[in-house]
Amino acid sequence: MTDSKNQKTTITLEPGQVAVVLGMEDGQISRQLFASPDVDAMLDDGHSDIPFHYFLASAFLVRLDQDEDFTSDLAEWYDDKLHGEAAAGK
Repeated sequence: MTDSKNQKTTITLEPGQVAVVLGMEDGQISRQLFASPDVDAMLDDGHSDIPFHYFLASAFLVRLDQDEDFTSDLAEWYDDKLHGEAAAGK
């Protein structure tokens, strides 16, 4: 995950975890999906089912990419939460 062109941040996932990493670059949302090594191994095994949490994270990213209403609703929800928490902290 990068927080600038020159700096990188390392994330360590616990066994069974997946991570969705979102960023903004030039006004566009960048997105990546990472899986812990054991989840990666399950995905590489043609006989294993896709873990539900990996499927859910993948579906979230697909919907974020394809559904403009979902993206704007999500941004609006976040903005409301952010302002609501700021008002509660005063």
